[in-house]
Amino acid sequence: MPTPQEHEGKSRAIERLFSVFNDNEPDHWDWLAIVAFYAALHWVDAALAHQGLHPSNHRERNRMAQGLPIWNEYYELYAVSRIARYEAGHVSQQIAIRMRDQNLPAVRIWAQQTKQP
Repeated sequence: MPTPQEHEGKSRAIERLFSVFNDNEPDHWDWLAIVAFYAALHWVDAALAHQGLHPSNHRERNRMAQGLPIWNEYYELYAVSRIARYEAGHVSQQIAIRMRDQNLPAVRIWAQQTKQP
């Protein structure tokens, strides 16, 4: 099972990918949302791992995350990334940037505050 620190490291590595995207390039908007979701996923997994919980799939993670204070932000990241990944949808620039600049930071800040001393 990955440790909380390994999940945090993975989140940071994923977030570094934002530097390769151009906010004004429509082909990048779906990817901004997808990358934001996967970074958030590892922040959530880090927080859950601090509690000894290790979800093995999206369904388990979503069930565990439902009671968390960042559930709405996390679930929106999940839903938007699903549209981009599986439904051949196109995420707008406004939504993609909101996922990266608002939802992801909310999840990250919450996860960092949940660390055990």
